[in-house]
Amino acid sequence: MRRPLSATRWILGLAAGVGLGFFSACSDPEADPSSAAERALSGLAQRPAPQIGNGALALDAVVGAFREVAVEGISVLSMKDTDASVIALRVDLEILEPVLLGGQSGGITAAGALAQARVVVGSSFVAEVNSLDPVGLLQVQGRTLSPVQPHGYTRILGVRPEGLGVVGHRDYHRGMYDSALQAGPGIVEAGLLDISERDLKRPRYLRAFVATCGPVAVVGVTLRPMHLFTLGQRLLALFAQAGLACDEVVNLAGDREAVLALASSDGSRFAYVGHPLTAKASLLGFRRRQ
Repeated sequence: MRRPLSATRWILGLAAGVGLGFFSACSDPEADPSSAAERALSGLAQRPAPQIGNGALALDAVVGAFREVAVEGISVLSMKDTDASVIALRVDLEILEPVLLGGQSGGITAAGALAQARVVVGSSFVAEVNSLDPVGLLQVQGRTLSPVQPHGYTRILGVRPEGLGVVGHRDYHRGMYDSALQAGPGIVEAGLLDISERDLKRPRYLRAFVATCGPVAVVGVTLRPMHLFTLGQRLLALFAQAGLACDEVVNLAGDREAVLALASSDGSRFAYVGHPLTAKASLLGFRRRQ
């Protein structure tokens, strides 16, 4: 029997817009919805997420859950200090290819997207909680669903089978990428921090980000609200420690909620942070190359 969403959220221990789950897929052939991840979320009890004092998730518990289901081509990165708590996945683009998922009128959930990808990452648009209206460009597999917005978000995250690219929104033209998403602000540009200290005067938010690092992509979320200036500083240090040369990092276009989910190689187990049943206009995924 399907568990109501409100009960599911309680079981997952969601707090301050962040939740942790680790579960196995349900084997009931009559279960609905169709994806294993959605069936598991609907029908299986989850262990509550360990919390820390301000309602953010305990990083060690999150890292442990993701490492238990890590697949070939994926490794888990993390960092934590008094101002930051971040989990990220290092994605080998020779093993997994990126794909932009979504474009349907009803949006796409992280749980549903795991039927098509091993990893998904995304964010809710800042304009409105749970909004399915893109803010700026959304192009999915050649179809332009929303045009470029000339102001505001300044970066375009492009997706094509060989990898990811980031360009300024004024430099983008149709045909550059198979799929593309307007994002921003840019956190790192040409390997250098691209956020002013003025950002520290703005509110902290939960963040979802994407970094392009040559043959590698790094995608992740913050486990506590953070300034982009702080996130950029910490990510540059993390990249240096991990031996990664990352030229671009963009904040996905939204600050209300961030989701990161990973499926095991056989699709029977999943780990996630965020709201996996909340629909998004689009999600960035990575699937095994054929």
